[in-house]
Amino acid sequence: MKCVKCGSENTVEGRVFNQVDYVSPQAFFRPRELKPFSLFGINVRIKKNKFCSCVDCGCVWTQIDTDKLKKVIKSKGNKSVKQRLGLENPDS
Repeated sequence: MKCVKCGSENTVEGRVFNQVDYVSPQAFFRPRELKPFSLFGINVRIKKNKFCSCVDCGCVWTQIDTDKLKKVIKSKGNKSVKQRLGLENPDS
């Protein structure tokens, strides 16, 4: 597997977890640029607690549900992020 940032093949797989509970809890991604006071339905669950990291540049990456991410941005994203990503609702 190649690094998504620098292209190095020096990568390793791993997990993200809280040291306190020593268990790999399910993690979430929360996009920035949401409307003020957006509190519910804004987190996108990370598909699996499987991350990759580059030994050379330190980049860490994983994968999320892109349909859920687009849905969150369409409904909760601010105007700027929706325009930039081409996710504006023609009715709004």
